[in-house]
Amino acid sequence: MFIVLEGIDGCGKTTHAKLLTDWLKTRKHEVVLTAEPTNSKIGLFIREVLKGAEKVDPLTLTLLFTADRYQHLKDFVEPSLNDKKIIICERYYHSTIAYQNSQGVEWNWIFELNKFARKPDLTILLDLDPKKSISRKKTREIFEKADFLEKVRDRYLKMPELVKVSTDRSIDEVQRQIQDIVGKRL
Repeated sequence: MFIVLEGIDGCGKTTHAKLLTDWLKTRKHEVVLTAEPTNSKIGLFIREVLKGAEKVDPLTLTLLFTADRYQHLKDFVEPSLNDKKIIICERYYHSTIAYQNSQGVEWNWIFELNKFARKPDLTILLDLDPKKSISRKKTREIFEKADFLEKVRDRYLKMPELVKVSTDRSIDEVQRQIQDIVGKRL
């Protein structure tokens, strides 16, 4: 099973991905946790761009995310799924669509560019008001501005395949809802 957690910066993806991974392991599932951008050379360069240490235009950033994703799928996701492991991934092509479209890159072009990407079995959108997400962040990356994240959130909410979970509650309440959604799909 391929599970993706999506959402704007500061919505709780990392926390809930780790908690979900631990919960599934207690139920004797083989689970691997991964994220995009990856730790490949492309992914590390993307992280430099996100920190503001490197500059690229939005179209180039879209291509970099997509190249990183292709390598991630080929080298890690597909082999893990073939070994019958559950994959939990923080961010996937939905992030590229939401963030880079918010930068002005054409939605359909991003979608077409990512047609090679395996469709997740389940994608959960961890939804949070951008003003609250900003207050949770300790670092400041290039996209971590409330007005920009409002655009990104709007793009996510237009994706009907995402299962929306509000993270404007306690971590335990949110995690119970996520576990309930995942448990019904196993």
